[in-house]
Amino acid sequence: MDSNDEHNVETMKDLDISKQLAKLMRSQNLSQSALSRATNVPQPTINRILSGVTREPRRDSVIRLATFFGITPESLYDAPTKKSSKNVIEDLFSRIENLSEADRNALFEKVSKNLN
Repeated sequence: MDSNDEHNVETMKDLDISKQLAKLMRSQNLSQSALSRATNVPQPTINRILSGVTREPRRDSVIRLATFFGITPESLYDAPTKKSSKNVIEDLFSRIENLSEADRNALFEKVSKNLN
């Protein structure tokens, strides 16, 4: 791999964290300021990650962001189409909530039997 290829791989990685963070923020309707306050990651750092200026965020910043969203630090670098476990759980809860009471009871009974 030549230096151009290495640069392209790094750029793709940077775009992934940028897109993934933007997607997570949109899903929770969070501004940069609100995310900064919630995670103690400086707002300018969040802005630089989102804009792709920061190539490799400090590990502690990545950990704080991931912890806030309930995902692993590595998943911030995943393709932005992947759902975080927090989003999957919220989606599942919403679906269960919309079931009729009889369907919910049947579901809970089936889960109870299969998990014991």
